[in-house]
Amino acid sequence: MKYLLTRIFISVLLTLGAINCVKAQDPAFAQFYQFRTFLNPAATGSERGLNVAMIYKNEWSYVPGGFNTYGIAVDVQSARLSSGIGVTAYRDVEARALQTNYVSASYAYIAKITKNINLHIGVNAAFVNKSLDKSRLIFTDQLDAEVGVIPGGSSTNIVLRKVNFFDLDAGILLRFRYDIHDHPVHNAVGFAVHHLTRPDESFENISTKIPMRFTVHYGSMFPVSRGRNKRNIDFYISPVFKFDFMEKLRVYNAGSFVTFKPVYAGVMYQLNKFSNNSTHGLIFVGGIDWDMGKDDFMTLNVGYSYQMDFTGVTSKSHGQHEVTLRMNFNNVALYSPKKKGKKIDCYDFPGRNAVKLF
Repeated sequence: MKYLLTRIFISVLLTLGAINCVKAQDPAFAQFYQFRTFLNPAATGSERGLNVAMIYKNEWSYVPGGFNTYGIAVDVQSARLSSGIGVTAYRDVEARALQTNYVSASYAYIAKITKNINLHIGVNAAFVNKSLDKSRLIFTDQLDAEVGVIPGGSSTNIVLRKVNFFDLDAGILLRFRYDIHDHPVHNAVGFAVHHLTRPDESFENISTKIPMRFTVHYGSMFPVSRGRNKRNIDFYISPVFKFDFMEKLRVYNAGSFVTFKPVYAGVMYQLNKFSNNSTHGLIFVGGIDWDMGKDDFMTLNVGYSYQMDFTGVTSKSHGQHEVTLRMNFNNVALYSPKKKGKKIDCYDFPGRNAVKLF
């Protein structure tokens, strides 16, 4: 079993090494709609009040150290300034060898086109630190067909142990509403460009610029049934889609949720295409969304997802686990408007029986 784990560990490292020659390893979250400012900087301040989102992802749990990502994002809306500002940070640790520390600040301007249409335009500036522990890596010149891993160091020369760089992202988000038989349908469609500055992340003093990553995403909430109070809708169906394009990499996510306050659940299909190779998987999601405090002062959302891959190396990873925690303080504002009750976000769902996923 020890040698089996070692072989898998080596395979993963070699695979990541090959991929890193072409693209950066940006964290990919199954519950991307919960970590909105990382998905698209234009989503900064898209919801009224102060929003705090935390996320934890674990994969390759039985490989020594595993792959773990911890993230937190805070953003707040200012109705008076028609803007939102936010801070996002995460730490990504891959098999205890490669660590990435990321912190960014984002800003979005919110233009109210009509009563039912908002256009959000956002930018995000980030500082990234990457560190590599060579002692935890196994290189090809340390492998022997009979002995296995040969004790001693490798002749591979890694010049740098730490790399620091600045990065820049930008995006737009269109949020709009239309009615079907007097039932409001809420929609959000966005486009983001990541790594606009194409920073250099090489540990070998060889120019290795990160390719730009393009993201298209869409989410909506279709009302299905009303409760006893005709103003409240109890049951929603929410289709969701996300597409990432990064040089030779294509990642498609498509699925649907059902929400019945305070519970929601869904399933998404994921297709990864890299050059001529592809992997397929399913993502199962579930969560609870509570309104807490007097006058629903805070909304607490707790979510969990499990990703099961059917093909490729990751099909042997025993799945990917992700836990999210999101808090929305509805009555908090960065800069309160002079006129009481003024707001720029027209997407206040009717009644209390809606789970705000998008």
